[in-house]
Amino acid sequence: MSIHDELCACFQSYDPQVFQDLHHENFMMVRELELSTRDEHCEIINELAVKPDWDWHLKAEVVHENAFCIEWRWRDRDEIVTNVGLKKNGKLWRSIISRIPISDTPNPHIYR
Repeated sequence: MSIHDELCACFQSYDPQVFQDLHHENFMMVRELELSTRDEHCEIINELAVKPDWDWHLKAEVVHENAFCIEWRWRDRDEIVTNVGLKKNGKLWRSIISRIPISDTPNPHIYR
């Protein structure tokens, strides 16, 4: 099963331990100018996952996934979010997220 499929299954009935287990013990997340450890990232997601309108995993398109990496992309209001994750031992090891206003993207009409 792909990381994407495992995350989607995890969010169907959110289990914080399952979410944590999908991440390598040395996981790090880069979000703009912020760096989060696995524990910090899990805390953030634990708070978001219980919100009824938190549905990124339903909107995310898998652009590419193989044994080494995954790239997701989705629209969040007026931004395009890209999340690139590197894998180690079948788990997410590093992840970086970019948010770009739709108006600043090439071909912004495709995101409407």
